[in-house]
Amino acid sequence: MKVVITGGPSVGKTTIVHGLGQLGYRIVEEKATQTIKEGKFLPWVDRHKFQAEVLRRQLSAEASILDFDQTVILDRGLFDGEAYYLHDKLPVPSAFGNLDASQYDVAFLIEPLNFFEANEIRQNESLKFTKEISVILEQCYSSRTVRVIRVPAMPAAARIEFVRLQVETMKQGKATTIEQAAHQASYLFRGQVPMAVGSFSY
Repeated sequence: MKVVITGGPSVGKTTIVHGLGQLGYRIVEEKATQTIKEGKFLPWVDRHKFQAEVLRRQLSAEASILDFDQTVILDRGLFDGEAYYLHDKLPVPSAFGNLDASQYDVAFLIEPLNFFEANEIRQNESLKFTKEISVILEQCYSSRTVRVIRVPAMPAAARIEFVRLQVETMKQGKATTIEQAAHQASYLFRGQVPMAVGSFSY
């Protein structure tokens, strides 16, 4: 099962991914951040070369996942790069049209927080940019019939629990709603023990 965690910059994606990793899920780190930190390919210098390198790395990382029975949490997926082309009104490379979206079981779109933390990685980005790219990211996945679940703005621990509940109910084939998962996750901040996965009551 492949699970994408996507969203704009400074929404807390990596915190959620690492939190799920601490719960025992296998994770794949974000390739864009790794690439920027190395300094050879930078999006504000050459968007095309940067995104091509990120896509190459993402494809390689996902191709190395051979245990298909294991749930894998991806910090961004193959179609995140396409969203940045669309936002910048640049021609989208044909490579994105040849990618297999059926491998993704679900994409969690992490909704923006009410603040933006700037750093050396997020040059020329802002809360306004995050809100704009979030809409495009959702379209890039949903247009390929990948189920997109929005993760509302909550404390990090509640967001991690929200995603975990959704993933586990999907694995077990049990039906749950976004509202139910958010309600259960909120128990973390009421001094109560979260209910079992798949159960819910008011």
